[in-house]
Amino acid sequence: MLAPAPASFLSRSLAAATATAILFSASVQANPITSVEKDGRVYRSVDVRFVDLDLTTAQGVAALESRLKVASQKVCGAAERAPLQQQMDRRACIQETMASGQRAMVTLVARAEAGDHFKAGERIAVGS
Repeated sequence: MLAPAPASFLSRSLAAATATAILFSASVQANPITSVEKDGRVYRSVDVRFVDLDLTTAQGVAALESRLKVASQKVCGAAERAPLQQQMDRRACIQETMASGQRAMVTLVARAEAGDHFKAGERIAVGS
């Protein structure tokens, strides 16, 4: 009796997941962070692509939400092993940035459901 080769399946699954993560990471990293100073405060944002997604499906919406999370983390920076105040500031930044992105996402989903066709290269900017 031959047992299935779980290692082979696992390695293929891991390879596929890694390739997907690399492609997605490259698409987010390709968009640089933009910084603008206004009224003594620095506002940082990053563009998030969405025109390749079908926002009339749950999968398309989930993919956009995932992109927003990655963009929020990029805008807000890393705070691992940072002092508690920096960690709290980062969490607040991510919440603010995600809220901004989710408001934009609601509008985009409504546009998609209304049959609006997005223009090539159209993006949303998320930031804080």
